[in-house]
Amino acid sequence: MRFSSELIPVLIVAGFLGSGKTTFIRESLPHLIKGGYHPFVILNDFLNASIDAFSLKDSGAEIKALASACVCCDDSESLLHTIKNISLDHHHLLIIEANGVSDPYRLIEILTLSPELKGIIGSLTQVTILNEARWGKRWLPGDKDLERAQVRTASAIICNRGDRASEKQRRKVLQDLESLNAKAIQLTAEQFFLKFLKISEGESFPETDLRDPISHQHLHVAVQLEPPTMDEISLRAWLRSLPSEILRIKGLVRISEEEMCYINRTDDAFESPRMIKVDYREDILPSVVFIAPQLDEAFLKNSFKEIPSAGAFKLR
Repeated sequence: MRFSSELIPVLIVAGFLGSGKTTFIRESLPHLIKGGYHPFVILNDFLNASIDAFSLKDSGAEIKALASACVCCDDSESLLHTIKNISLDHHHLLIIEANGVSDPYRLIEILTLSPELKGIIGSLTQVTILNEARWGKRWLPGDKDLERAQVRTASAIICNRGDRASEKQRRKVLQDLESLNAKAIQLTAEQFFLKFLKISEGESFPETDLRDPISHQHLHVAVQLEPPTMDEISLRAWLRSLPSEILRIKGLVRISEEEMCYINRTDDAFESPRMIKVDYREDILPSVVFIAPQLDEAFLKNSFKEIPSAGAFKLR
């Protein structure tokens, strides 16, 4: 598979909620820019696409946030409209971070079969980011099916968080990947970057496989709330106190007069919440998004009241 010099190559970054897609994109952008690409990134996530966009604002790439359930069905028109109306040339690379619960079959069909994109979209590569420690342990059957589908359609697979998986779990991952998609190349992130940058020199990835599509269901809901200001210790304690049934918590929280904190917590009990400090900006409102099969908004609001007041920072 080679990229056409006249059409725009597309890289889909797939993977279940909390697998590390945005982190992968953040790490990939310097490599791609150094390699001569002009990345244009479309971020699709429930209500928090703008939060991810904020975390990538200094990456050197153009960023577009699409906040919707998933661009494969609910908001496919917005995806098509965005692609048709961005100014791209053959130096660009279009990167689409699919919502963690998007149907990869439907998304690939939209990109490759929509008449509106004929003459725009070139070769397509899907890299799936897989959380080894959580593989096969999703408690909703639909989530397990979706996670397996994201592997079946992949051109390349990057296993993440293997240090938290047992040897038995790692063997299971390898066996399942061989069974689901023996053609997909299993790489580290660094190996993927190197291979991707050599596509124009004749390197290739396997084509995406659209056999055995799944029945796509919307099994999750999202709630967005404005958090109070709190210090780092209180923020980490609050994140750890929330139940593991909440699959994803992501947002921006103000931690002082000068700083905010970009937060990201998954349902993995062994994984520490990720926190990245950023400068406070008046034009970005603090916001936290919760994603789960079910959410009690009153419970979430009350959780803010349980934050230890002794450590909480108070704005003057």
